[in-house]
Amino acid sequence: MNGELKPKTFKYFSYGSNLLKERILINNPTAQVFGTGKLHGYHLKFDTPAGCGKSRWYGAAATVRPKEGSFVYGVIWDVNLEDMEKLDSQEAHYYPIEVEVEHDGQMVKCRTYEMQKKTTGYCLPSPHYKKVLIDGARQNGLPEEYVEYLESFEDNGVTKTPPNYRKVMDMVETFRNDEDNSNDADKYRKNSS
Repeated sequence: MNGELKPKTFKYFSYGSNLLKERILINNPTAQVFGTGKLHGYHLKFDTPAGCGKSRWYGAAATVRPKEGSFVYGVIWDVNLEDMEKLDSQEAHYYPIEVEVEHDGQMVKCRTYEMQKKTTGYCLPSPHYKKVLIDGARQNGLPEEYVEYLESFEDNGVTKTPPNYRKVMDMVETFRNDEDNSNDADKYRKNSS
């Protein structure tokens, strides 16, 4: 033992834009993948309390709603407790709920978020938001039939790039550049030894 105390963490179940690693790390730099999970008794819906025209995604965002016999796949993250406030702030139009998520045949207690019930009614996600969900699902190896299910949702056809999408793509680019730079540094160290 090196005498260091491991920071306290909590499990967070993501099913929306935070499926994508680069998206969650924008505001929650301590997040690490614990594994994929299946939330029973809920289904995936799209809505927005801000109104379709005011959304920073230019459309609806994902939420879970109770529904017997349904399920939602997602990613379980280990997040330091110090980042819980940042996550709560990011999910300002949602309220936290505690759920049991199936992971490798075990039930894992997780924090997740359900959108406030006062929503604007029928609203579709933007193609950009949908792309982030699908990319995150693929990045984390969610079942292909679930990816196809995500692809089957209708989008609103808005072609203008949402501010949140720009932020996510900037973060993706930063991560890729950092990975390339660290790979170059690793290559340099191997070649010079």
